[in-house]
Amino acid sequence: MATKSQRKATRTHRRRAAARGLVRVEVQAAKKDASLIRALAETLRDKPDRAAALRSTLASALLDPDVKTAFDVFGSELPDEAFDGVFDQPRRDGWREVDL
Repeated sequence: MATKSQRKATRTHRRRAAARGLVRVEVQAAKKDASLIRALAETLRDKPDRAAALRSTLASALLDPDVKTAFDVFGSELPDEAFDGVFDQPRRDGWREVDL
């Protein structure tokens, strides 16, 4: 258990970091990857010029390029007449009775 002065120092440190826009992140990784993750975090935190290039490289490598927007999912080249009667169907059953 930490002493009162240690808890106060930790709280002050985290408050200052939050004021700078930083958050604490904890990850579990293989021992061989620890130094790489630390270097990555340090670059993103302390080197804004290199961080922008690193972010774009990581985003292009890790983010799924096949993810579609709602427009891509629901958009269609079909004419509007192909959807006539699809979305304006009445409910088959009545409203459910709910006891609140």
